[in-house]
Amino acid sequence: MLRLLLFMSLLAFTISCDTKTSDDSKLQDFTDLLSGKFSSEKQSELDSSYPAVYLVNIPIWEDKPGYWLYHELYDKKNNSSVYNQRIINVRREDSVTLSTISYVIPNQKKYINAWRDISVFNFLTIDSLKRRDGCDVYFKKTSTIYQGKTKKGTCLSNFTENIAYTTSNVVVSKNKISSWDRGYDITGKQIWGKIQGPFQFVRINDY
Repeated sequence: MLRLLLFMSLLAFTISCDTKTSDDSKLQDFTDLLSGKFSSEKQSELDSSYPAVYLVNIPIWEDKPGYWLYHELYDKKNNSSVYNQRIINVRREDSVTLSTISYVIPNQKKYINAWRDISVFNFLTIDSLKRRDGCDVYFKKTSTIYQGKTKKGTCLSNFTENIAYTTSNVVVSKNKISSWDRGYDITGKQIWGKIQGPFQFVRINDY
């Protein structure tokens, strides 16, 4: 009997930790909206102060609990010119809030353009990643879009010594992701990032 109870407890724990096995259609829908390839090229044509950038979010680790994406931003003119690389964990916080947790990849240059062949992530372990503490983006759904933001002052910056913290505001819809990252000094003055507004990434089918 004791052995049976231990087995049932372990089974219940495993199921509760694996969001893929749970009936959470909103979390799945949100992950699907985030996934894919997006481009800011149209925005760049209208305003040259915004470079043409590709954003790629590719699902990885389908055999692991939870939803994981490889995230990469790179220059449209040169796909080896990469602005950002992260591993993203998409998860539910409570009944109305979803979040994206970002992790720094060790030896990240090794994974440039790894969205072309995600099998390379089979050799990367979750415990080798470094979580970006305080940089979680919290989303709530309004109508047909998800609006998300970081908590103010918690995402500490290591870009330069002048930037005390950064913020991210993200809107995710059916075929577009808008992303506005800004950096502030210790007085709360914005000293990094776009003043005008967010980057507008439109979904494309080119891989």
